[in-house]
Amino acid sequence: MEPLHRVGGEGSPRRSKSVMGAQAKRKRSHQSGSQEPPPRAGGGDPDPDLISLLPDGVLGDIISLLPTADGARTQAISRRWRPLWRSAPLNLATRGGVGSVDEAAVSSILAAHGGPARRFAVSNLALAGLDGWLRSPALDGLRELDVSYSAAASPKPAMPPSALRFSFTLRVAHLGCCHFPDAVAASCQVHFPNLQHLTLRLVTVSEHSLHAMLAGCTVLNSLVLKYCNGFRCLRINSRSLNCLAVHYSDHPDKAEEIILQELILENTPCLERLIHGGSYGDCGMRVSVISAPKLKLLGRLTDGIGRLELGGTVFQGLKLIRMATTMRSLKVLALFNNVLCRDVIINFMRCFPCLEKLYIRTYALGMGNAWADKPVDRLECLDHMCWAFI
Repeated sequence: MEPLHRVGGEGSPRRSKSVMGAQAKRKRSHQSGSQEPPPRAGGGDPDPDLISLLPDGVLGDIISLLPTADGARTQAISRRWRPLWRSAPLNLATRGGVGSVDEAAVSSILAAHGGPARRFAVSNLALAGLDGWLRSPALDGLRELDVSYSAAASPKPAMPPSALRFSFTLRVAHLGCCHFPDAVAASCQVHFPNLQHLTLRLVTVSEHSLHAMLAGCTVLNSLVLKYCNGFRCLRINSRSLNCLAVHYSDHPDKAEEIILQELILENTPCLERLIHGGSYGDCGMRVSVISAPKLKLLGRLTDGIGRLELGGTVFQGLKLIRMATTMRSLKVLALFNNVLCRDVIINFMRCFPCLEKLYIRTYALGMGNAWADKPVDRLECLDHMCWAFI
């Protein structure tokens, strides 16, 4: 006799049960797809603006990261956003050519804003109203200050004392194309306990005032000096500094102009990057690294440098005078050698035995590149170094 039920056969109860289940599932799917989505609690738009549901503090931080004009435009988004810009941390930045800064607009914003201040940046100034702006209550507690006069101004305008009233709140400061009076440093007793990044560009400042300012920056992480003058020696003592960049003019524009001639790293236990260079080379510049145990990047060194001291090791130009110290922390070195000489490169690799990257810029190969009769001792850094000729 044939079995009563054959699996998979036509009319099989098992087959009929699976078909019926699939049909029911399709029916339920069709019914659920044809229905309108359930209304949201409280009614309104089924796809609401989720960003607007964020707390005021979060929205204020978002607005403060936008350019000034875009931040102001958020008032037109909705009634919810209208009061936020006036209470958000102020990010006021305006840039342009001489005379293009809208003084009335800046004054109006400062007068109307009732929230805290995050950033105030104005550049290419030819204005006498800067001191009044900096005294505005709207800038109380300012964290970032970026102020630069017009580079064409002669003589350089003096930075007003009001720029230093934020000394206890500033995290970032960029000052440009101005004169920093000694009286300002003396009267304000410069102290920046929270300043982490400082940039001075085309600033005239005396050696005493500059060192007083740096001594007051107790947590400074990076320092950038671009073609500043008024001081002959820059002496760095900082337990927090990580990056130092010094770009200087090695030919003064005027006979009486005081330019940088000596850079001394006296006590820099956290310094990892030293970047320096003159506008025409190094032209007699003296660099002395007394204590920088974590230094990883050094450059650009040129054959115009007057003297380079690395602990007990001394170079005159790029020529080795005395080898007494090696720096195993250094990983990246940049050289600018007009006439490339093999001995120069080998001596630097001996001084920095753990070098990983060597950048060389040269115009010609020198006569000192012929291999000597005696073999060169093994250089440790060649096991893991990358060369780059620029």
